[in-house]
Amino acid sequence: MRLFSLAKLAAIPALLLLSLSATASGDNGYRPAESPRLMVNIVVSHLRYDQLARMYKNLDDRGIKRLIRGGAFYTSARYNFMFTQDSPGVATLMSGTQPSQHGVIGDRWINYTTNEIVSSVGDSGVIGVGCNENEGQYSPRKLVVSNISDELKRSHPDSKVVSISLNPETAVLAGGKNPDAVYWFDGRYGNMATSSYYTFYLPDWVDNFNKRPEKSDYAARLWHVSLPYEEYISKKASAIILDTTLKFSFNNIFRPRNKDFRRLSETPFGNNLLTDFAIETIKCDSLGLDSIPDMLTINYGAQKYIAEYYGSESTEFEDAFYKLDLEIVRLLDYLDKKIGKNNYAVMLCSDHGVSDMVDDGDGFGAGKFNAIQFKVLINSFLTARYGEGTWVNDYRNRQIYLNRRLIYEKKLSLADIQNEVATFSIQFGGIDKALTATTLSTNYYGHGVPMKMQNSFFPKHSGDVIINLLPGWIELENEDASWMSSSSGSPYEYDTHVPLLFYSPRIKPAVIHRPVDMISVAPTISRMLGISAPNACEGEILEMSEKGNE
Repeated sequence: MRLFSLAKLAAIPALLLLSLSATASGDNGYRPAESPRLMVNIVVSHLRYDQLARMYKNLDDRGIKRLIRGGAFYTSARYNFMFTQDSPGVATLMSGTQPSQHGVIGDRWINYTTNEIVSSVGDSGVIGVGCNENEGQYSPRKLVVSNISDELKRSHPDSKVVSISLNPETAVLAGGKNPDAVYWFDGRYGNMATSSYYTFYLPDWVDNFNKRPEKSDYAARLWHVSLPYEEYISKKASAIILDTTLKFSFNNIFRPRNKDFRRLSETPFGNNLLTDFAIETIKCDSLGLDSIPDMLTINYGAQKYIAEYYGSESTEFEDAFYKLDLEIVRLLDYLDKKIGKNNYAVMLCSDHGVSDMVDDGDGFGAGKFNAIQFKVLINSFLTARYGEGTWVNDYRNRQIYLNRRLIYEKKLSLADIQNEVATFSIQFGGIDKALTATTLSTNYYGHGVPMKMQNSFFPKHSGDVIINLLPGWIELENEDASWMSSSSGSPYEYDTHVPLLFYSPRIKPAVIHRPVDMISVAPTISRMLGISAPNACEGEILEMSEKGNE
């Protein structure tokens, strides 16, 4: 066989080398002839696969339905870890690895050294920009691996990478370590804000966006239904009232008090604002206008608060998705006109699902787990066994953080204490399993809930004892949360099974039923962009047929 010289090999374009490598390994993944000018990642929070399937008939043909019909739609995509929350969901999507590797085990956890609550993106070394300095202290420094954004900037330094969201966690974690811009919604002033990790001054166009009079209009809108009431599928709960003039409407209106816009994120109009900002971002940052690929990640997250307050089976929650679908119509229409139908690609998925509404009369035995009471009883149990003391430093995200200093001072075995707490925990109503940090560190679980618990376990951040609740149960971390109807954070079908689709003019439309782990999203987008997968990526490139090249 004739061999290439090193000089000739060096002249082969990097993208061609990727294709040669894939062919040599028998990889049947999607290999585009050229990268899209703009990769748009749309992450719809709290969207379950089964909910999308039920709502499909009521969707607009120009929105999510257009993407499903025109792209590769995966019907069996699931997250494979336990703590299904915003932060670990987005970190997993963008890095292609489990929380046990990327370190983002939840939206928050406990620092063993200081016993303080740690935000997944909190950073006291930076200040807020476009908001109060002490309220915008966020950066991606706790993400210990690279993600797609980082690899795109590494391969193409001139690429533009922007991430936007209603909350800082998903915006920051999607943006990676070296993006061009990351913005989130600051509810105090109703601004799109960032931090000094990225810049010390907002661009003029962002300042102008924040000064628009429409900001008050978003907050003052009445929330009206999108469809005739009889066409709604979810009616287990609803605050719909009859209005003789406007027919049906939701009893939801608020006007910002003292210029406070926090509740805007709890209505569909928060997503409306985000679409407006995304369109301004594409226009003012000149995304997708040349052959160097750019990437925009948009996390639509208003559904989170709507699900918690109204419930996942409420008419409000369903209506929020119909309104979001129209926002996606607006976004796609703008992309068609500004970038061109053949020049952009879309990935759409959810960062996790949501539980059914907790209803004592539904026959499934679900309930609300009182975390505060549980923490107190665990401490009382250890006090009775080993004497007075604060034995439990904290409890968060179904994890018990023991007072290791006290345990060591009393010369007790940490592993033994962990086992006693785990055994005691199983007696509580609503608890399914309890595994210790020692067990998760020294054993391997290859399937089932224990495997998902292990995939969520990161020794530096995780607790001493991790519990799993029974199906349908939700956790209340404080007394103020007693109003919650639905939540997330479990390893069950309703939290892990989400829709996933890829849309591009080069992808042949298909519905694909084979099981997919969501860690495969990152390497698939990387292949579409012709770049390396993130450095800790464990996922496989998903198979998609290219139009005209089957």
